[in-house]
Amino acid sequence: MNWKSIRLELGCTREFPAGSVSRAYLLRLPLDDQDRIDAEAFERNPRKATFRRHWSTDPDELGQVQRNGAEWVLGCNGKTQTLMVESQCIRLGEKVQLVDAVGGALPFRIASVR
Repeated sequence: MNWKSIRLELGCTREFPAGSVSRAYLLRLPLDDQDRIDAEAFERNPRKATFRRHWSTDPDELGQVQRNGAEWVLGCNGKTQTLMVESQCIRLGEKVQLVDAVGGALPFRIASVR
């Protein structure tokens, strides 16, 4: 079991064509030997799976990463966003999406994995 800190930074959007390092998530998740989220390690200690949302225009938010079937959900203050990783590897430079409850998606780049 290898718990990692994973930083996601906002990718290219219409408002931010070059992305934005000041809009980010810091996730704490277990990764397996293939750099995928380790579901078994998560189930053994789900409270350890956390995130911090840093948005330069809003106060930081802290929350839990939860599993909902095959989806990974970031939950905080009654709001949720789905982290779209499916069976994707969590590696530096890869891209992931966060989808809000009404289906709006934002692209993120994996900026660091430590």
